[in-house]
Amino acid sequence: MFSATNQRGVTLIEVLVCVLIISAALAAIVNLLAVSAGNSGDPLIRRQSLAIGQALIQEIDTMPFSATDPRTGAAEGWSPEAGETRSSATTPFDDPRDYTGYSENGIVTPGGTAIAGLSQYSASVTVSQQAMGNIPAASGALVAVTVTAPGGESFTMYSFRAMYAP
Repeated sequence: MFSATNQRGVTLIEVLVCVLIISAALAAIVNLLAVSAGNSGDPLIRRQSLAIGQALIQEIDTMPFSATDPRTGAAEGWSPEAGETRSSATTPFDDPRDYTGYSENGIVTPGGTAIAGLSQYSASVTVSQQAMGNIPAASGALVAVTVTAPGGESFTMYSFRAMYAP
């Protein structure tokens, strides 16, 4: 007769339980890797959206901000003057307020040339009067640039401009 101390090996039930545990662990790891690989391109899309927004904000911030239109000398309004467009060679935007309501589907250069690879992005700009500290609302402009990525995720960046009296 055999005693319990002389037995060696494992039973079929023990092998099945071990296989079940290992397969469940492997399934969880494979699922985690699949989700990670599926989202690996998201940082690139976010970074591209931020770069687009920053480029538009820098473009707007380089415009002179004064009470009068630099071309005509007339009082500057909170929208583009007749005929002004971002891509015009003769009457381009010349003040941050001209960008009020500007939008583009597919990113383009200031000259109007489409940028390859950015056709699925869109951008919009709002410029509104904004007081800040000792600067009255009539002399302050809050610029908001919203970029929408191909997946529908939106990013909004802000800039503040002030018109200083000489």
